[in-house]
Amino acid sequence: MFWKKVITCALGVLTAALLFEVAVRFTPFAKKHTITFESQRGWDLLPGAEELFTQEGRGHVKINRDGLRDIDHVKQKPPNTFRIAVLGDSFAEADQIDMHDAFWWVMQKRLRACSALATKQVEAINFGVRGYGTAQELFSLRYHGWQYSPDFAVLAVYVGNDIKNNSPRLEPNKCRPFFVERGGQFMLGGPFADSAWFHFRCMVRYASRYSQVFNVMGDAAMRVRNELRERMQAHPAPAPHNGKNRGEWWALNPVYVEPRDPVWDLAWRVTEAEITMVAREAQSHHAGFLAVTLSDAFQVYPDQAVRAAYAKRLGVTDLLYPERRISALGKREGFAVLTLAPMLQHYADENHAYVHGFNDGRIAGFEHWNTLGHRLGGELIAGKICAMISRDGASAQPVAASSAR
Repeated sequence: MFWKKVITCALGVLTAALLFEVAVRFTPFAKKHTITFESQRGWDLLPGAEELFTQEGRGHVKINRDGLRDIDHVKQKPPNTFRIAVLGDSFAEADQIDMHDAFWWVMQKRLRACSALATKQVEAINFGVRGYGTAQELFSLRYHGWQYSPDFAVLAVYVGNDIKNNSPRLEPNKCRPFFVERGGQFMLGGPFADSAWFHFRCMVRYASRYSQVFNVMGDAAMRVRNELRERMQAHPAPAPHNGKNRGEWWALNPVYVEPRDPVWDLAWRVTEAEITMVAREAQSHHAGFLAVTLSDAFQVYPDQAVRAAYAKRLGVTDLLYPERRISALGKREGFAVLTLAPMLQHYADENHAYVHGFNDGRIAGFEHWNTLGHRLGGELIAGKICAMISRDGASAQPVAASSAR
């Protein structure tokens, strides 16, 4: 009798949960699922998924058959084709805009006019995934990118959060691989790599996204956590002259400052090691490589007084410490670096134009690149790659398909 009651109760709970799941799927709270668990990188885009992204900007997002926000590409590279693997996070995935406006699409189109590639078909393949850190981008290239035999790799480094993403102490979402310092060397570690139980919990976490009920509950919990975190870390931002942002609150980002504590020092050193690993990975496959530092919103806000006030509160003279540090890394380790923030800052000042943010009721000039930011970024990256392969003809030579692994 006891077990009969238990079974009856369990069936009742299960039935209620299923009915609730069905009901939620017919409400405005239901949303398309575009992220799935991935055993090496923590998560990846769901092949074939599709959604209209309206959280910021407005972009039609369609994931191809291989789990990329891109058109379909055959893995066997066509003859006379110059392929570029684009590695990055949400700036490369670019859900906020239509795909054909993304920087890597603009870059691809511009490179077709490069004289050094005049006889080749240029094809960019986008491996960008929201939230990725540099270790995940390295694994995207190592375990997936080489299947397409790219001739060149572009690593988009978003200085706004990539350094934090690479630190198990600073990054709250630990369902990802980290490189940790052991015995004076950086090697794979952290809970996702070291704990089978934690790895399993991450798999369950992302599997739960197939449930609309769990999605609603998870989104609500995330909003509460973010609100609490913002209130704890908030600082008033200097308002632009037009007063549009007056009263808003912004946290000071330590990435603009030379590390003042061991945690941030280690985060920077592991980031430098991981960027170098990506460069060496490309070099080992005889592919060209370019590290591109993307701008953060405060760096290119079109008001010098606002930038100066923010820098003063951080105790620095400008907001370009990340660019200087990564440029110095490239010189030490022998790979090319393109820093976009100084050039975008100049453009924003000259034209009083926002390259971040959207006209959707949010704060002007902040968040991800808008269409203008992507266009400018794509044009600048294309110019740098064209100059590189024009100077070094070997960089434009095709990589044999047999080199993929």
